[in-house]
This record gives sequence, C-alpha cells and structure tokens, in this order.
Amino acid sequence: MASSLADTAASPPPAKPPRLAPLAPERFGLQVTIDRRTHDKLRHAQNLLSHTVSPRDIAQVLDRALDALIAQLEKRKFAATSKPRHGSASNGHSKNPRHVPAYVKRAVWNRDGGQCTFVSESGRRCEARGLLEFDHIDEVARGGEATVAGIRLRCRAHSQYGAECTFGAEFMRHKREAAREAAARRPSYSGNAPSNFVPSPIATA
Repeated sequence: MASSLADTAASPPPAKPPRLAPLAPERFGLQVTIDRRTHDKLRHAQNLLSHTVSPRDIAQVLDRALDALIAQLEKRKFAATSKPRHGSASNGHSKNPRHVPAYVKRAVWNRDGGQCTFVSESGRRCEARGLLEFDHIDEVARGGEATVAGIRLRCRAHSQYGAECTFGAEFMRHKREAAREAAARRPSYSGNAPSNFVPSPIATA
C-alpha cells in the first residue's frame, strides 16, 4: 500500500489536452503542454532571436519557427523553391513511370490550391488539406503519365476510393495486404525514411 501511494505521488499529473480557441478577430489563444526537450528547444530559439525578438514574445518565436518548418515541409512535399527550374517532359525524365517531377508537383499544387480535388455527385469538393497525394488521373497501369495535365491532388481516402472504383475493392484489399507483408519483410530504412513505411498498394496495380 505504501509503495502504491509513493508511486502515485511521484507520477506527474496528466497533461491537459491542447487548446486552440479564438479570442478576438485575428487573435487566438493557444494552450499546450510540452516536455523538457521541447522546452529546451524553445529557450534555445529565444536566445538565438534575443537581438530581434523579446524573450517574452513567445508568439513571435512560434511564428518564425512555423515559417521555417513550413518552408522545409513545402520543399519536401511539392518541391517548393524560390528559384524553380523550368521543366519539360524531356527534362529530368525518370524511367520510373510513377515518378512525379518537381516542376509537375509545384504546378499541380498551385493549380489545385493544396486541396483534394475530389468532387461529390452533389458538386461539393472535398475540403481535405492533409494526407494529400499526387494522384494519376489515368492509372499508370493504363498508360497514365506524370504530367501537369495528368496529375491531380487527392486525399488518401479519395485516392484509394478511386483505385477501388477502377480495380475493385477486393483487388485493392489484396494489394494493401501484399504491400504490408512486403514492408514487414523489408529491412529497416536508414536516414530520413521511416521504418514503418508502407508502399502504395497501387504501385503494382
């Protein structure tokens, strides 16, 4: 009993759920619990910005951190760059028919507005802006090409839905299972690739 009480006393209180709420027009309140490592990173960033940003202005530190993170993620996601190279079908050609060139990613992302392009029968466009994929309008297995006209943005759910409409739900289920089994047999990736990476089941369709 004494040991149980001691363990309870030593355990930290449960963290409060994150909260983001509007306070006024163009103003929001953010409440979040962070661990020691994140706390130390925040303090380090405050010190690095101390000549231009007040240590008390955590909102400004967060804003600058998000600017840097967004630029990095946009570059990784759709090859965003301040000095884009003019691409063409013959420039940077890859033998992999599923490879989407950087200039195609940039053009498609800007054209589709960073949003899933699926439109329901009632005419409502999907509002998803997360888990987006560069989807071949015509499947690669049926001759689809990775051109600006041949690629669209689709959320993962609607990308899978499109594949099921084309190849059948049962066929795609087997493809997903085969992809998971292949990933489980594959040695862990090194570097930046995640160890739980699962290839698209459409890759062999």
